[in-house]
Amino acid sequence: MNSHQNEARLVAVNLRRKRLFGDSSLKVYTAKPEAGREAVAKFEKHWFGHRIAGTTDGTGRGSGAWQFQIEALPDWEESQSFMLGVATLSIDVRRWKVNKIEKPIGLSLIWKIRAQEL
Repeated sequence: MNSHQNEARLVAVNLRRKRLFGDSSLKVYTAKPEAGREAVAKFEKHWFGHRIAGTTDGTGRGSGAWQFQIEALPDWEESQSFMLGVATLSIDVRRWKVNKIEKPIGLSLIWKIRAQEL
């Protein structure tokens, strides 16, 4: 993926995020967020999340499962190594428990996180 394609992808990511979450930021925690505890990172742009449709039960109801994508820095192995230990996410008053984290692969500088809304 060249830099022009990456920039175009990030513009689309930010438009989608604003439609779903407005100007809210995504905060990540390495443990359950408690009153007064600070997030290990706060992402104000270049992230989005969407509900994963419940397809296995046949009811069409939402399962509470979400997938989030967050931009990774080119030196993510050093600067964002904390992401491998993320346990919870929050956006405003909403929270999610992390089930799976996929680290960036190749030139695709995206963290993929599957989480369950609490």
